[in-house]
Amino acid sequence: MLLLLCSGICHLLILVFSSTNSSNSVLLQTFSLTTLDKRNGTSDSVASDYVNDLRSWVASLNASLYTGEWQNTFSFIYSNGGSSPPGVTDENNSYVMVLPFSKTEEKAFNDLAEDDKLSLLTLYEFLDVMVRFDGATCLQPLTEHKRADHELHQEKLYNQMKDSLESSWCRFITKKWSLHIKNTGPVLNTRLESKTSTNGSSPNKFSFSDFANGILIVYQVCNIAQGPFVMRGDVFHRIGGLHNGFGRMALLEFFVRSKGELKIAKLSNCSWTHEIARVDRGTLEGSNDVTEYAAFGNKFNILRIVTNNRIEWTTCVSNWKLCPEKPYVKPTELSSVAAPICCGIVLFQMLKDITWALTQLGVDYRVIYGTLLGAVRSQTVIPWTCDVDIALTKADYGNSSTYSSIAELLRTKGSHYYLGISYMGMPRGHMLMAPYIEVDTTLFFDGPDDLEGNNLLFSSDIEEAIQGMLPVSSGWRERRYVDFYISPSVWLNGSALAVINNEQFVTLKDIDYELTNWYGKDYLQPAHRGEWFGCLD
Repeated sequence: MLLLLCSGICHLLILVFSSTNSSNSVLLQTFSLTTLDKRNGTSDSVASDYVNDLRSWVASLNASLYTGEWQNTFSFIYSNGGSSPPGVTDENNSYVMVLPFSKTEEKAFNDLAEDDKLSLLTLYEFLDVMVRFDGATCLQPLTEHKRADHELHQEKLYNQMKDSLESSWCRFITKKWSLHIKNTGPVLNTRLESKTSTNGSSPNKFSFSDFANGILIVYQVCNIAQGPFVMRGDVFHRIGGLHNGFGRMALLEFFVRSKGELKIAKLSNCSWTHEIARVDRGTLEGSNDVTEYAAFGNKFNILRIVTNNRIEWTTCVSNWKLCPEKPYVKPTELSSVAAPICCGIVLFQMLKDITWALTQLGVDYRVIYGTLLGAVRSQTVIPWTCDVDIALTKADYGNSSTYSSIAELLRTKGSHYYLGISYMGMPRGHMLMAPYIEVDTTLFFDGPDDLEGNNLLFSSDIEEAIQGMLPVSSGWRERRYVDFYISPSVWLNGSALAVINNEQFVTLKDIDYELTNWYGKDYLQPAHRGEWFGCLD
């Protein structure tokens, strides 16, 4: 206890010294937090006074982040293994901030947005007192929730904060071959008692030095974070830090490796900006090698990832029993919604995305070869095919900006692709996302506290369907792709519309002539009958 009080006094003197050396300092409130949580689950009554001009403190830290106390206290870890300061491997760092994007240059704290600096310091102060937590995070960027209006009635304010907390991941478990992530979790609250008050604090950010008059602090107890998070250095290194090769799943891989044993606080009183919450593929960024889902699935024997509004699969399925050659209709029966996704559906999504982007960019295209054959024969993507085929003008085909423009446009709507020169020196398109279906998964669980899921997630049909899906293949053909070709001038003389899964796509004018030329007079007869498996030529 004596050591704790001495530490608190030293902390207070440092903050007072910082504020007295700031020419623009604003006198902020002094707080007393009446209880201090210990990591063993007990608590002590303490008087922990904080006198701090937070913005002046941020300014002073900008000039001396890597010197003195902070050099030995805080480090920044990036999804591609980079760190700030460079080469940070010291397991004695008190805290690490883990970022879901790649380190490309020396940035870290100095170049964070002001709001993110305040959020970072919020978490630092929270963990400094709430010692039973391994780490902490803030809300995701303000697109899915509203800022808390502190003028609301207490009950309404609490409910608003709870809704905001439940807009991002909180708890997970693995069951058999399925990973379940839910946004719900225990929501607790505490109060800070004010001794004095001014109006000098930031109105949208929580800090022990920011709120007066016993403002309610609402937080969620989780075992996973979605987006940036702060963690105690010893805990982060004990788990093994971030591992390369998992792309956009790097942070998820870290938490699954922790086996759900971490205690993470998600605060409702701070939020990240879009800039710091962005996600990339880490060491795989810019690569056409889409191996992260196979790596993740095979490491943890995971095939399916169930979240609040989405079901993803680490691979697609391709066989005669599950994937007949007929137009796709989005499933409505829950047992079918939770079942593996056919690779033909993945190809159809790729076809829709890329032709949409081509149309938006004013780029002329034609659906050709096997993709056109499937449209004519069965109005769907041939289920055993490996690719979809799109012809472009010679100028567009040979222009690298065609592919980068498509990828950038798709990125703006949340779809991630590699497009450009790929395997065998051909321009190809590769989906950088898992096969998925968007669905409200509430009915798959017995209430908000259930993580296991009910029988609908593990029906006998689904258990049978997943047989043979592990290990997950990382081969580019098995993950499906788009092939681009140069269109002869005759293909551009007129056009027709091909219907695939009740959607229309631009194709060649003389369809029968071209299909006969490519596949012979019997092109309406399927190449594979009876039982078939996988990606076939």
